[in-house]
Formats: sequence, C-alpha cells, structure tokens
Amino acid sequence: MQITCEHQGRRYSADLGNSLSLAITLQFDGPQPNHFAAPVAQSTPLQLGDFVGDTSAGGSCNVGQLQLIPHCNGTHTETVSHIVDEDVWAGHAAAEPLCVAAVISVPTTAATNTSEPYRPALADSDHVITAKAIRQSLQTLHRHAPTALIIRTLPNESDKKQRKYADPPQPAFLTCPAMEVINDLGCRHLLVDLPSVDRMYDDGLLTNHHLFWSVPEGAHRLTPDSRQDKTITEMIFVPESVPDGICLLSLQIPALGGDAAPSRPILIPIDHTEDLPR
Repeated sequence: MQITCEHQGRRYSADLGNSLSLAITLQFDGPQPNHFAAPVAQSTPLQLGDFVGDTSAGGSCNVGQLQLIPHCNGTHTETVSHIVDEDVWAGHAAAEPLCVAAVISVPTTAATNTSEPYRPALADSDHVITAKAIRQSLQTLHRHAPTALIIRTLPNESDKKQRKYADPPQPAFLTCPAMEVINDLGCRHLLVDLPSVDRMYDDGLLTNHHLFWSVPEGAHRLTPDSRQDKTITEMIFVPESVPDGICLLSLQIPALGGDAAPSRPILIPIDHTEDLPR
C-alpha cells in the first residue's frame, strides 16, 4: 500500500509493504536483552483450580501469564512519568499513528577522548555519545524537520538483541550537550539502541531524562515547562540494511497505564520526497 503525507512544507511517499520493526522480539523462553540485572521476562501457564492454561500439560487451551519489567526487559517507550509523580501514559504521549523520523548512525566515544560534561562526572571507563558526533550525523538531514530521532550506535553488533547490561563495562550513554542538541532539533520522540540515555549507575540523577523532559534536576513534579508530549524509546535494534536518512515511523504502544510500556516502533522507508508549492 502506497501512502503520501505532508509535513513541514514537504511531501513524503512510502510503501507500507517495506515496513520494518525496530523492536527486539521478547522471547520468554529464550535469549533476551536485560538491563540492571533485573529479573528476566517470563511466561507461565495460568492455573485456576483444575484449569491449566497449557495444552502440553493437558489443558484445553494455552493461557500465558506474563511477568515483565518494561524498562529492563526489551524494547520499551517511556514518558516523563518515569521521573515525576504525575501519570502520563506512553500511549497518550505518542498518540499520532505516523510521524517523520530521521535515522542517524553515531559512534560511541571513550570518555577520555571528549571534554563534553555529564552529571555525575564521567569515569575514564565510560563510553558516550557526544554532541559533536550527533551534529556530524545530522548533516545528512538537510531541510527536513523530523518529529522523531532514531539513533543507531556504532559498532552495531547483533548481540544488542540479547545483551545483558549489568556488569562492567557500563553501556554507553549520552553526554549532556548531546541531549541538548537533540532538544534543539525539536524532536518529540527519541529512539536509541541503548538500555538508557543515562549512565546505568548515575547516583540516581537521571540527568538526561530531566533535560529531555524539561524537569528541573532533583525535582519530581511537572512544571509549566515540562514536556508531557515527548517520549524516549530504548533498546531498539536498527539493522545494517537501514540507511541513515529520513523515514516514516509508527510508534506502536499498547493501551497500558504506567510510565513505560513495551513498544513496537515500525520504520517505513520513504520512496520519494518533494517540496510543497509555496
């Protein structure tokens, strides 16, 4: 199915038949990514009295009971509620069915090779995504004004789909200037193939989360400046077959309450783009 949409003075055409999921399939009985040494996601048969939801155990049908932690058990989308008291559901913050997005590939940098700051201070063993690297990758966007930014970190090893982010070395994360560059770009949705935009052990500051959602550091209440319409999606995987550049994105989120939910970002390559007549 061919679709055409208009955004910020440009017309985009795409074929839905070329859509690609950026979500990591969560295998309850197999390898799965994991952050912070959290319990793995599990599926167990429902048991109620004489009923067992497992046909291999004599049940009439399969009824799985799922246990998972969205922030730690695979691809998920989170809202400002991750750091504040108020409830802002992920499905509400990403209500539009389609948006224009940009894919960029960004190398990680040893903390010893950059002067860009982070709070708390960087350790020599840290690896980060810098503002400098993001600016260089953004040069391919030209006049486009994406609503979402998709970051593929380099090197792009396939074991990201089952990596355990628990022991040293810590996973890479963004410097504070890098997050400020993303805010200046005006994107409402940020998608990364990292377990978090912040350092895994960061003294509980979540500095970049606060910057992204415009919540004062150390505060846990919304202010008039806080961005309830922005989301962060973590632990995606962008295959090598996906080129850097502009695409369409459908950020699919189940109708679940809470500060985060498992999600299925669908990337749709763009066939043609043109400026609209003025």
